[in-house]
Amino acid sequence: MNRYILILGCTLAAATPVAARGAEDAKPQSPANDVKLAAVLEDVDRRAGLTKDLVGNFRQEKHTALLKKPLVSSGRIRMKANVVRWDTDSPEPGVLYADGREIRMYYPKQSTVEIYPIDKRLADLAASPLPRLGALRQHFKIEPAPPGRANAQSEIRRDTASAIEIRLLPSDPYLAEHVEEVRVALDVTTACVTRVEMLDTDGDRTVIQFTEVKTNTGVKDADLDLVLPPTTKVSRPLDGASGGAASAAPTRATGGKSK
Repeated sequence: MNRYILILGCTLAAATPVAARGAEDAKPQSPANDVKLAAVLEDVDRRAGLTKDLVGNFRQEKHTALLKKPLVSSGRIRMKANVVRWDTDSPEPGVLYADGREIRMYYPKQSTVEIYPIDKRLADLAASPLPRLGALRQHFKIEPAPPGRANAQSEIRRDTASAIEIRLLPSDPYLAEHVEEVRVALDVTTACVTRVEMLDTDGDRTVIQFTEVKTNTGVKDADLDLVLPPTTKVSRPLDGASGGAASAAPTRATGGKSK
C-alpha cells in the first residue's frame, strides 16, 4: 500500500479525541438518529478542542490473505500539537515520526531511517494528529457504521457500552484507489477513539486498538524528539533525484522541524 495511505490510517487512528466539526455531514438515514449523532459529535468537538497532548498504548493487527494469522505489533503513541510519534516495541523496535510535513520511519536494528514527504493532497489530514471532521469530509463521506462484518473477526475488539462507530468512505479518487473504508470506534464518555479499522481495496485489513489513553499530561517537545545516531543511514525512497539512495548523516527531528 502507498506509504501516504499508511500514514493516513495512522493519523486517523491517532485522532484521540476526534473533533466533530462539520458533524452535520455525518447523517444516518433515521432523522432521530441524525439528531442524536450530531449532538454527540458536537460535544466531542467541544472537548477535543481542549486537548493539548496525548499518550497511550496501541496494538495493531494486519490481516492479509497471504497469511493465516495476522501480523501483530504493539507499542506506545505520543502526540503534541502537529507532532505524533509511534514507538513500536514488539515484534521488533521501530519509530514512526510525523510532523505534518514529512514522515520518518526509523529501524534501529538496521540503523536506517526512511523519510517520506507528505503529499499535499493529504496535508490537511496529516498536519495534525487531531484532524477535524471539517478536513475529513473533504476526502470522505462520513456516516454511522452498520453492524461490523470484519470487526467481529478481530481478536482485539473491546468496545465499551458508551462507544459509537462511524464509517469513512473515500470520496477523493486518489484515496479511493487504496482505501475501501475506515471505521472509527469512539468512546463518547472519554471522547477518545478506541479503535480504527482500515479496509484496503486489495482486501487487506488493519485494526489498531488504543488502551490506557491519557490527555493533557504535560508532554514536552523533547519527549517527541527523534534523535538518531550519527551513523544512521538516511533514505528517501520517493526522491527521484537521488534514486532513493541511502547516505550516512546525522539526523534529528524535533518539535515538528527536521534538522
